[in-house]
Amino acid sequence: MKIDVTRRDFLVELSKAAAFSSLPTIAIFPFGCGGGSSSTSPPPPVGDGYPGTDEQLLEEIEKAAFLFFWEQADPTTGQVKDRAFAAGNDTRTVSSIAATGFGLTALCIADQRGYQPSATIAARVQTTLNFVLNRLQPNGMNGFLYHFVDMTTGARAFNSEVSSIDTAILLCGVLMCRQHFSQDPQIPGLATQIYNNVNFAWMLMAARPFPWLEA
Repeated sequence: MKIDVTRRDFLVELSKAAAFSSLPTIAIFPFGCGGGSSSTSPPPPVGDGYPGTDEQLLEEIEKAAFLFFWEQADPTTGQVKDRAFAAGNDTRTVSSIAATGFGLTALCIADQRGYQPSATIAARVQTTLNFVLNRLQPNGMNGFLYHFVDMTTGARAFNSEVSSIDTAILLCGVLMCRQHFSQDPQIPGLATQIYNNVNFAWMLMAARPFPWLEA
């Protein structure tokens, strides 16, 4: 039996699934976790009669994923929302540093694929790194940052924790930008400062329950 599902329908369902999950563990497909069962939409048909190639479908999905990180970021700070409504009209302003890290990586991919002008993307990266360095890190602890922050002010949100894992995800995006935009006059220096501000030895000591036993 032929299933009449367009690529656009598939992308809509995909965006709905992603919008209801939180970063960094984004649910790419609407499958439940655990023992419960849930109904899922079948994958779009491929082959004869399918409007487009697999490569074209993957390109649409990849560009749609980039647009989340582009459109759901504050253009004056570069901080990316932790989540957003698929239908739009989302006025929440809570960002997560992990989402911003993924967003920085998405900007490198978008630059490589030409989804936005290179100068425009580089300017967004500069804005993001400047905000992290000058607004977020001073409010954190030994270079580690609060998990959730207000995307417009950088203020701590939800009484959230200083997070080692989410800071690490942010740093992955920071270092990828340093490599990808290595010829930019600002980005490599900003990225290096952010990385060098992180006191890994402090976090390792804080994570040990009995550090004096390891002398």
